[in-house]
Amino acid sequence: MVDATPEDSAAFLRQSRTALTGIFILCIVAAIYLARDFLMPVVFAFFIALTFRPTVRKLARYNVPSWAAASGFLAVLVLLSVTVAYLASGPIAGWIADAPQIQRTFMQKIGSGLVNFTQNIQDATTPAKDAKVQEVVLRQSALPELLALAANYPAYFFINLAGTLVIAIFLMASGDLFYEKLVRVLPTLTDKKNALRIVHDVEREVSVYLLTVTAINAGVGVAVGISFQFLGMPTAYLWALLAFVLNFIPYIGPIIGLALSGLVSIVVFDSLGYALLAPLAYLVWIGIESQIVGPQVLSRRLQVNSVAILIALAFWVWAWGIPGVAVAVPVLVTIRVFCSHLESLKGVGEFLGESSSLNAGQAEPAAGGIQSQSTS
Repeated sequence: MVDATPEDSAAFLRQSRTALTGIFILCIVAAIYLARDFLMPVVFAFFIALTFRPTVRKLARYNVPSWAAASGFLAVLVLLSVTVAYLASGPIAGWIADAPQIQRTFMQKIGSGLVNFTQNIQDATTPAKDAKVQEVVLRQSALPELLALAANYPAYFFINLAGTLVIAIFLMASGDLFYEKLVRVLPTLTDKKNALRIVHDVEREVSVYLLTVTAINAGVGVAVGISFQFLGMPTAYLWALLAFVLNFIPYIGPIIGLALSGLVSIVVFDSLGYALLAPLAYLVWIGIESQIVGPQVLSRRLQVNSVAILIALAFWVWAWGIPGVAVAVPVLVTIRVFCSHLESLKGVGEFLGESSSLNAGQAEPAAGGIQSQSTS
């Protein structure tokens, strides 16, 4: 029997490490899918706590107890959620009740447009006396069923929301308990310092990202609401809320908002040309946000490439359904920021980031401008 050479042993160790890594990743994926009912409120609570934790820590320096600051933040969130739900419940219930009529009106207008288009073609190619109007048969779509499904969803949503808020308040009120535990289990002083630095940096940067994206989306919602109010769209404030919420979903959310605004405007307005103004205004504001505001405000470390975002959306929708859409990008940003702080994982962070050739001339000057303003 021939003894294994050092090269063979090293190759075997590399293969074993790769295999174990693959098995570990598969176990994580299985756990995410199978334990989604447990993990959903925990993950949402983690991001809520991560968003407000730096502010809670700053308030603690002014002798404000962590539990008081956490309770205050969550009370404001609950109050805003209840107010928004109250204001939006009536129009949404009206939309659901009028869904069949909206669908019929939309189909009739589209059908009339097709009939007129066909008539014009026939008039151009055949004598007027021989022209016949082509009958357009429209099938019943699944719009009412989809809206009915959406109407039954909030009960499950509010149950998870209650669990999320309870876990979030305990996470924020616990202070630096988890960080203290982390410091205790690490062996050397250097490891303790590095761990605290990485955790605080990730916490601060992800918090800045979530708050910045929320502020940008709120600006988009306000702009859309004002534009729709000017154009005469019904319940413009509801469109502002819809634009704010949908803009948290990259790529898919703006498309949904654009399609809905086009559908409703076609139903509401008689002129097709005027009906196109509402989706056009929606498209303009989304374009300004995605092409100008977002790249200039967010630092390059917080930006993620579009392919990774689409893959993350597909994975989290498969694993958690609709709630997965909300956590896909924050989880991806958290992983990217965390990897950028570890030398061994910088390759993963670079893979998740945007192309340097596309953003070197945009994001870095923006970051430098912000830094120069803060130092001055």
